[in-house]
Order: sequence, then structure tokens, then C-alpha cells
Amino acid sequence: MGPIRAAACAVVVAAFAASVMGCTASDGEPKASPSVKRPTVDLTEACPGLISDAAGQALKDVLQSSHLANDDGQTVGVTAVGKGLEAAYRAGPKAREAAVPSCRVTGIVGSGKRVGELRFAGDAGGGGTADRTGVQVTRADKERGVSFDCVSRRAGSTRESPLRITAVYKDLYLNSRGDAELGEDYVTLAHSAALAVAKDLGCEADGGLPAAASALPKA
Repeated sequence: MGPIRAAACAVVVAAFAASVMGCTASDGEPKASPSVKRPTVDLTEACPGLISDAAGQALKDVLQSSHLANDDGQTVGVTAVGKGLEAAYRAGPKAREAAVPSCRVTGIVGSGKRVGELRFAGDAGGGGTADRTGVQVTRADKERGVSFDCVSRRAGSTRESPLRITAVYKDLYLNSRGDAELGEDYVTLAHSAALAVAKDLGCEADGGLPAAASALPKA
């Protein structure tokens, strides 16, 4: 074999060897999957139709962030909540066992996160007793609720047997500043959600809810 032909063969062999080694190294290291980021949303779009402008500012104050993401990229808004409350009323005695969708929102703060949630419950036949009728504000640790009676043709509820609705904002951030500083923000968020649901269901006179959270009775 001549020197030129031998050199050419050596190049081919070397290229083949490099190719085989390259494939082996590549096959041994699986490619990293691209990171999946949850879509961010504006303050008033965090829970579609449930957050007013005033409630959006309250949400920003509670979560200390305007960089928000709905839980797992899922959006639960006023339409889904209204349908859930309708179903709860039609469940009659088992109304409180009905699953009404909730909306969880995460505020991204650096590498950490702060979470809040709007929860809802429906009760068939209203409160039934004097202390569980009309508009009320309830309180618990790091949460506030707004309850009202809904007379709605859509839901089928009547004045004699209204749909009792409660909207609650719960602060799920462990190191939150808590009730002392954020209690009024919690009320604003619960009121916004309650009023949005009342309008969506067509509750008579918006269930007696005032237009502003500041006009609600004290808890």
C-alpha cells in the first residue's frame, strides 16, 4: 500500500472512531429537559372575574409581589365558581359537601413564593336562623370571609329558601405579616370575590352586598 493511500485510510479510521465515541458519550448523558414555567398573570387576572382593581392592590400587598402565577397554571374564575355554587344549592341537604372550585394564587418573590387562596361554600336554604342571615363578615387566623343570601332564578333559589354563599380569602404564607397588618386586605379580597359571584349568578340586589368593602359590617 502506498503512503498516500495509507494516510487516507488512517483518516477514515480515525473519523469513524471519533464518530463512534461521540455517539457513545452522547447516549450516556440524557439531554436535560427544558424547564417549564407557569404563566404569569396580571393582578386582576389572577382569578378571572373575581379580583377587582381594589382587590388586585390588596393581593399585591398580601403577597408582596405583582409577579403572580395561578396554581399549576390553572385558572379558576367566576364562571366555574358560579356553576359550582349552583350545583351546591341543587344538592339540597348535602350542599355543604359539594365541591366548589377554589382559586390559588402564588406571588413570586425572588426564589421564594407566597400563596393565597379564594375559597367558596354554598348552603341550601340560607342560614335558617337569625344569626346566619344577611351580609356577614367572619374572621379566623389569616383569613376573612364574606357571607350573603342569594335569591337567583338561575340557581333556583328563593327568598324563602335562598342560596347562602360564603367567599373566603385565606393567606397560606407561613411567614405572613398576618391579621394585624393585612386583615383589611383579606376583607377586600373576600368582598371582591363575593360580589363578583353575586353578579354572575344574578342574585337579587347583589345579595345585599355593598359596592365597597369598607361598607361591610365589621367581623
